[in-house]
Amino acid sequence: MTPRATRIPQRRALTFLTAGLAALALFGCTSAADVALAPPEKPAIDAESYYENYDESDHDDYGSMPSSIPDASTEGGTGHPTGPEDPGLLDDNTFVDAGTDGAVDPAVDPLSTFALDVDTGSYSVGRTLLSEGMLPPPESIRVEEWVNAYDYNQDAPIDQDLGISVEQAVSPSTSDGTQLVKVGVKARDVTDAERPPVAVTLVVDTSGSMNIRERLGLVKSSLALLAEHLKPTDTIAVVTYEDSARPVLEPTPVADTEAILDAIDELRPGGGTNLEAGMLLGYRQAREAYQPDAINAVILASDGVANIGTTGPDKLADMIRSEGEQGIHLVTVGYGMGNYNDDLMEQLADQGDGFYAYVDTFDEARKLFVEDLNSTLTPVAQDAKVQVEFDPAVVSSYRLIGYENRAIEDDDFADATVDAGEIGADHDVTALYEVTLVEATTDGQPIGTVDLRWESAEDGSPEQATHELAAAPGDAAAGDEFLLAATVADLAQLLKQAEPVGDREVDLGVLAERADQLEASGVEGADELSDLIALASVAR
Repeated sequence: MTPRATRIPQRRALTFLTAGLAALALFGCTSAADVALAPPEKPAIDAESYYENYDESDHDDYGSMPSSIPDASTEGGTGHPTGPEDPGLLDDNTFVDAGTDGAVDPAVDPLSTFALDVDTGSYSVGRTLLSEGMLPPPESIRVEEWVNAYDYNQDAPIDQDLGISVEQAVSPSTSDGTQLVKVGVKARDVTDAERPPVAVTLVVDTSGSMNIRERLGLVKSSLALLAEHLKPTDTIAVVTYEDSARPVLEPTPVADTEAILDAIDELRPGGGTNLEAGMLLGYRQAREAYQPDAINAVILASDGVANIGTTGPDKLADMIRSEGEQGIHLVTVGYGMGNYNDDLMEQLADQGDGFYAYVDTFDEARKLFVEDLNSTLTPVAQDAKVQVEFDPAVVSSYRLIGYENRAIEDDDFADATVDAGEIGADHDVTALYEVTLVEATTDGQPIGTVDLRWESAEDGSPEQATHELAAAPGDAAAGDEFLLAATVADLAQLLKQAEPVGDREVDLGVLAERADQLEASGVEGADELSDLIALASVAR
């Protein structure tokens, strides 16, 4: 790490660079008049340096906030840090087991109804722990989030917000003839040129527990990435919270790079964690910055700890849902492991009709805020939900893999007032069903239907799509993307220690062979999956 005394803050380095370039232009072949007439270029930002150069000792006066410290609302509590010790990666995390659904008899319940979910936080948490040689706690695994962390190259629809594709084959994980049904939902693409203006408000947790490079260091880099890759006319506002909340940056055009870098420099950790105050001020700021024809978003950047004010997701979600109805959508981004509250971050996003991601590396921050920027910030469908109906005459049992905490009452499928999922531009959403057919079923025979409902994020109009399900031939093999999804789901279920269904015969060796086969075929994402399986085989 560069010694503190010789480091130049990124803001100052940017000023020196800009001045130097201007001087070169004046004394080079370009005339001073030409330089004066040319539009100012947006200066480059070294976003990664905020993470790489983050020095926790710079903030020793602020300390850290172990989860065992009593908060200010309890007797004897101060809400302030009392020691600098950081928790271990597996210490004091909060995960809530969503359970594992079993097989369902369609003669009893032919309908399977759930909200679509594009969250990927559970997968990124698992990857973080596996990379450190630790098995993720079973309760941390939400299988659908692992499946949806991969891209299955479904074609985006052109004439509507969402499109359905269905693929069926004999399950690669059983030897009893069970079929696997892959239901894919793909959102329409939105190019950079088509993307509406963006008015984003960052609500940044600057409590003592954030004084870790993988927390506040990555948050600073994330904000810098936004400043670097949003359009010059888009706006960024920043609110921070610890014991209380305060505005750091009023809604500011991205072209004013210097003001945004000043705001990044102001992000310093210390104090308790009043998430409620931060969200209230953040939404107030977002309402002030609201643009009717823009994407209006609040991004919560936090480790999920809340120990002052309202601390539970249910009450906070009521406020978030109300703001969502007024056109402000939510993205929750978790940082850091150890004293991390995954449940709060996931539930705020789910109950507030938002999107939850977890950032563990600078590369993941770049993926979220650069490569997937339009998907992250641009919702195209609201309250998206699926209902699959299986014909009991040809299906003896079915099981939805994952989505346990996204279930919706069957009667609520057509109710537009029931909260469901928000889907961003170009997002893939995948659901897998294990289906057992009755013996007399013939190849291609109809076995059910998939119905999809949503509201357009553009004008709130109700939309729907339908796709028929048919029995796959008994010798139908899975295609590459299909096999990738099945292998990811099997890995997640194996690590979750989920109850086996049917004649399931899967272990890490089998999954490694599948992933190696996919990698050799050049399937996108297979290399990462292969590495993950290798890490799982030695993790403890």
